[in-house]
Amino acid sequence: MDYQRWIDEFGQVAALEERERGKVFTLRDHVRGLLLAQLSNNRPWGPIAANLSRIDEIFRNYEPEVLKSADPDHLAKQIKSIRCGNRGILKQMQSLRGNIETFERIGDIDRYVTSDSPDVIAQSFASGKFKLTQIGFPLAMEYLRNVGINTIKPDLHICRMIGPERLALCDETPSPEQAHEILMAWAESSEHSAMYIDNLLWLFAAKDYAAICTARPRCDVCLVSRCNRKSPGARNAADII
Repeated sequence: MDYQRWIDEFGQVAALEERERGKVFTLRDHVRGLLLAQLSNNRPWGPIAANLSRIDEIFRNYEPEVLKSADPDHLAKQIKSIRCGNRGILKQMQSLRGNIETFERIGDIDRYVTSDSPDVIAQSFASGKFKLTQIGFPLAMEYLRNVGINTIKPDLHICRMIGPERLALCDETPSPEQAHEILMAWAESSEHSAMYIDNLLWLFAAKDYAAICTARPRCDVCLVSRCNRKSPGARNAADII
Protein backbone atom coordinates (compact mmCIF):
# COMPACT_ATOMS: atom_id res chain seq x y z
CA MET A 1 0.00 0.00 0.00
CA ASP A 2 1.29 3.43 -0.95
CA TYR A 3 1.25 4.87 2.57
CA GLN A 4 3.63 7.68 1.66
CA ARG A 5 1.21 8.97 -0.98
CA TRP A 6 -1.58 8.92 1.58
CA ILE A 7 0.53 10.85 4.09
CA ASP A 8 1.41 13.39 1.42
CA GLU A 9 -2.29 13.77 0.58
CA PHE A 10 -3.21 14.38 4.22
CA GLY A 11 -0.97 17.45 4.10
CA GLN A 12 -0.19 17.50 7.81
CA VAL A 13 3.45 16.43 7.53
CA ALA A 14 3.85 18.91 4.67
CA ALA A 15 2.37 21.64 6.89
CA LEU A 16 4.86 20.73 9.63
CA GLU A 17 7.72 21.00 7.15
CA GLU A 18 6.44 24.39 5.96
CA ARG A 19 6.25 25.64 9.53
CA GLU A 20 9.79 24.43 10.18
CA ARG A 21 10.88 26.45 7.14
CA GLY A 22 9.34 29.56 8.66
CA LYS A 23 5.83 29.73 7.26
CA VAL A 24 3.38 31.80 9.30
CA PHE A 25 -0.14 30.37 9.04
CA THR A 26 -2.89 32.92 8.46
CA LEU A 27 -6.27 33.15 10.17
CA ARG A 28 -7.76 31.58 7.05
CA ASP A 29 -5.33 28.65 7.39
CA HIS A 30 -6.47 28.18 10.99
CA VAL A 31 -10.15 28.29 10.05
CA ARG A 32 -9.47 25.65 7.40
CA GLY A 33 -7.58 23.49 9.90
CA LEU A 34 -10.41 23.74 12.41
CA LEU A 35 -13.15 22.90 9.91
CA LEU A 36 -11.31 19.89 8.49
CA ALA A 37 -10.73 18.63 12.02
CA GLN A 38 -14.44 18.91 12.75
CA LEU A 39 -15.40 17.12 9.54
CA SER A 40 -13.16 14.20 10.55
CA ASN A 41 -15.14 13.60 13.73
CA ASN A 42 -16.62 10.07 14.03
CA ARG A 43 -16.53 9.25 10.33
CA PRO A 44 -14.21 7.79 7.67
CA TRP A 45 -11.79 10.25 6.08
CA GLY A 46 -11.78 8.74 2.57
CA PRO A 47 -14.86 10.58 1.20
CA ILE A 48 -13.59 13.87 2.63
CA ALA A 49 -10.19 13.40 0.97
CA ALA A 50 -11.96 12.72 -2.33
CA ASN A 51 -14.02 15.91 -2.04
CA LEU A 52 -11.52 18.45 -0.71
CA SER A 53 -11.83 20.81 -3.67
CA ARG A 54 -15.62 20.83 -3.33
CA ILE A 55 -15.30 21.39 0.43
CA ASP A 56 -13.03 24.37 -0.27
CA GLU A 57 -15.79 25.84 -2.45
CA ILE A 58 -18.54 25.22 0.11
CA PHE A 59 -16.50 26.97 2.79
CA ARG A 60 -15.69 29.92 0.48
CA ASN A 61 -11.97 29.15 0.61
CA TYR A 62 -12.19 29.65 4.38
CA GLU A 63 -12.45 33.45 4.30
CA PRO A 64 -13.26 34.30 7.94
CA GLU A 65 -15.50 37.30 7.30
CA VAL A 66 -17.51 35.45 4.66
CA LEU A 67 -17.99 32.40 6.87
CA LYS A 68 -19.06 34.47 9.88
CA SER A 69 -22.07 35.68 7.89
CA ALA A 70 -22.82 32.35 6.17
CA ASP A 71 -26.05 30.46 6.91
CA PRO A 72 -25.15 27.45 9.12
CA ASP A 73 -28.10 25.40 7.86
CA HIS A 74 -27.05 25.94 4.25
CA LEU A 75 -23.43 25.00 4.97
CA ALA A 76 -24.52 21.81 6.73
CA LYS A 77 -26.85 20.85 3.87
CA GLN A 78 -24.10 21.42 1.28
CA ILE A 79 -21.63 19.26 3.20
CA LYS A 80 -24.20 16.51 3.65
CA SER A 81 -25.07 16.67 -0.06
CA ILE A 82 -21.55 15.43 -0.90
CA ARG A 83 -21.71 12.80 1.87
CA CYS A 84 -19.05 14.46 3.99
CA GLY A 85 -21.14 15.29 7.02
CA ASN A 86 -21.30 13.67 10.44
CA ARG A 87 -23.82 13.46 13.25
CA GLY A 88 -22.76 16.83 14.64
CA ILE A 89 -22.41 18.75 11.38
CA LEU A 90 -25.26 21.21 12.03
CA LYS A 91 -24.01 22.07 15.52
CA GLN A 92 -20.49 22.43 14.10
CA MET A 93 -21.71 24.91 11.51
CA GLN A 94 -23.77 26.78 14.08
CA SER A 95 -20.63 27.20 16.20
CA LEU A 96 -18.47 28.42 13.32
CA ARG A 97 -19.02 32.15 13.78
CA GLY A 98 -18.28 31.99 17.51
CA ASN A 99 -15.17 29.88 16.97
CA ILE A 100 -13.79 32.31 14.41
CA GLU A 101 -14.46 35.16 16.83
CA THR A 102 -12.52 33.24 19.51
CA PHE A 103 -9.56 33.04 17.12
CA GLU A 104 -9.87 36.77 16.51
CA ARG A 105 -10.08 37.47 20.25
CA ILE A 106 -6.79 35.64 20.75
CA GLY A 107 -5.15 38.06 18.35
CA ASP A 108 -2.11 36.48 16.74
CA ILE A 109 -3.52 32.96 16.56
CA ASP A 110 -0.45 31.49 14.90
CA ARG A 111 1.84 32.83 17.59
CA TYR A 112 -0.53 31.52 20.24
CA VAL A 113 -0.52 27.90 19.00
CA THR A 114 3.29 27.85 19.27
CA SER A 115 3.43 29.62 22.64
CA ASP A 116 3.27 26.42 24.73
CA SER A 117 3.33 22.64 24.32
CA PRO A 118 0.64 21.17 22.03
CA ASP A 119 -1.19 19.45 24.90
CA VAL A 120 -1.47 22.71 26.85
CA ILE A 121 -2.73 24.59 23.78
CA ALA A 122 -5.17 21.80 22.93
CA GLN A 123 -6.57 21.84 26.46
CA SER A 124 -7.13 25.58 26.25
CA PHE A 125 -9.26 25.00 23.14
CA ALA A 126 -10.99 21.90 24.51
CA SER A 127 -11.90 23.12 27.99
CA GLY A 128 -9.86 26.16 28.92
CA LYS A 129 -9.58 29.90 28.41
CA PHE A 130 -10.24 29.82 24.68
CA LYS A 131 -12.78 26.99 24.60
CA LEU A 132 -13.94 26.24 21.06
CA THR A 133 -17.49 24.98 20.66
CA GLN A 134 -17.83 21.39 19.38
CA ILE A 135 -14.11 20.77 19.99
CA GLY A 136 -12.68 18.28 22.50
CA PHE A 137 -9.07 17.34 23.14
CA PRO A 138 -8.63 14.91 20.17
CA LEU A 139 -10.16 17.33 17.65
CA ALA A 140 -8.10 20.19 19.07
CA MET A 141 -5.02 18.07 18.39
CA GLU A 142 -6.24 17.35 14.86
CA TYR A 143 -6.71 21.07 14.24
CA LEU A 144 -3.19 21.81 15.51
CA ARG A 145 -1.74 19.17 13.19
CA ASN A 146 -3.55 20.77 10.25
CA VAL A 147 -1.58 23.96 10.88
CA GLY A 148 1.77 22.22 11.16
CA ILE A 149 2.12 21.59 14.91
CA ASN A 150 4.09 18.42 15.55
CA THR A 151 1.69 16.45 17.68
CA ILE A 152 -0.58 13.40 17.78
CA LYS A 153 -4.34 13.02 17.57
CA PRO A 154 -5.23 10.39 20.19
CA ASP A 155 -8.42 9.10 18.58
CA LEU A 156 -10.20 5.77 19.12
CA HIS A 157 -7.93 3.91 16.66
CA ILE A 158 -4.76 5.09 18.41
CA CYS A 159 -6.00 4.51 21.96
CA ARG A 160 -7.07 0.97 21.07
CA MET A 161 -3.84 0.18 19.21
CA ILE A 162 -1.45 1.19 21.99
CA GLY A 163 -3.55 -0.43 24.72
CA PRO A 164 -2.74 -3.65 26.59
CA GLU A 165 -4.41 -6.01 24.11
CA ARG A 166 -2.32 -4.82 21.16
CA LEU A 167 0.99 -2.92 21.25
CA ALA A 168 0.74 -2.58 25.05
CA LEU A 169 2.55 0.71 25.42
CA CYS A 170 0.42 1.10 28.54
CA ASP A 171 -1.22 -1.23 31.06
CA GLU A 172 -4.80 -0.16 30.39
CA THR A 173 -6.68 1.49 27.54
CA PRO A 174 -5.56 5.11 27.78
CA SER A 175 -7.57 8.29 27.80
CA PRO A 176 -6.87 10.63 24.85
CA GLU A 177 -4.63 12.76 27.08
CA GLN A 178 -2.70 9.70 28.28
CA ALA A 179 -2.37 8.36 24.74
CA HIS A 180 -0.92 11.68 23.60
CA GLU A 181 1.69 11.66 26.36
CA ILE A 182 2.65 8.03 25.71
CA LEU A 183 3.03 8.43 21.96
CA MET A 184 4.91 11.72 22.14
CA ALA A 185 7.45 10.00 24.42
CA TRP A 186 7.54 6.95 22.13
CA ALA A 187 8.21 9.13 19.09
CA GLU A 188 11.37 10.50 20.68
CA SER A 189 13.00 7.12 20.01
CA SER A 190 12.22 7.36 16.30
CA GLU A 191 13.92 9.20 13.46
CA HIS A 192 10.51 10.45 12.31
CA SER A 193 8.29 13.22 13.64
CA ALA A 194 5.49 12.39 16.05
CA MET A 195 3.03 13.49 13.39
CA TYR A 196 4.46 11.11 10.80
CA ILE A 197 4.29 8.18 13.23
CA ASP A 198 0.73 9.07 14.13
CA ASN A 199 -0.23 9.18 10.44
CA LEU A 200 1.28 5.70 9.96
CA LEU A 201 -0.53 4.21 12.94
CA TRP A 202 -3.83 5.77 11.90
CA LEU A 203 -3.48 4.50 8.32
CA PHE A 204 -2.88 1.01 9.67
CA ALA A 205 -6.28 1.05 11.34
CA ALA A 206 -8.48 3.37 9.32
CA LYS A 207 -11.35 2.37 7.08
CA ASP A 208 -10.72 3.37 3.42
CA TYR A 209 -6.98 2.85 3.99
CA ALA A 210 -5.12 -0.22 5.35
CA ALA A 211 -7.98 -1.20 7.71
CA ILE A 212 -5.89 -3.86 9.48
CA CYS A 213 -5.75 -2.95 13.18
CA THR A 214 -9.47 -2.21 13.43
CA ALA A 215 -12.02 -3.01 16.13
CA ARG A 216 -12.02 -6.50 14.57
CA PRO A 217 -8.33 -6.75 13.68
CA ARG A 218 -7.18 -8.65 10.61
CA CYS A 219 -4.35 -10.45 12.38
CA ASP A 220 -4.16 -12.99 9.54
CA VAL A 221 -2.68 -10.35 7.21
CA CYS A 222 -0.82 -8.29 9.83
CA LEU A 223 2.99 -8.40 9.68
CA VAL A 224 3.52 -6.85 13.12
CA SER A 225 4.98 -9.62 15.27
CA ARG A 226 5.50 -7.73 18.53
CA CYS A 227 1.86 -7.44 19.47
CA ASN A 228 0.06 -8.88 22.49
CA ARG A 229 -2.45 -10.59 20.20
CA LYS A 230 0.45 -12.67 18.86
CA SER A 231 3.02 -12.75 21.66
CA PRO A 232 1.38 -11.82 24.99
CA GLY A 233 3.62 -10.31 27.64
CA ALA A 234 6.59 -9.37 25.46
CA ARG A 235 5.84 -5.69 25.33
CA ASN A 236 7.67 -2.45 25.60
CA ALA A 237 8.14 0.54 23.36
CA ALA A 238 11.81 -0.13 22.64
CA ASP A 239 10.96 -3.63 21.38
CA ILE A 240 8.50 -2.28 18.83
CA ILE A 241 10.83 0.43 17.58
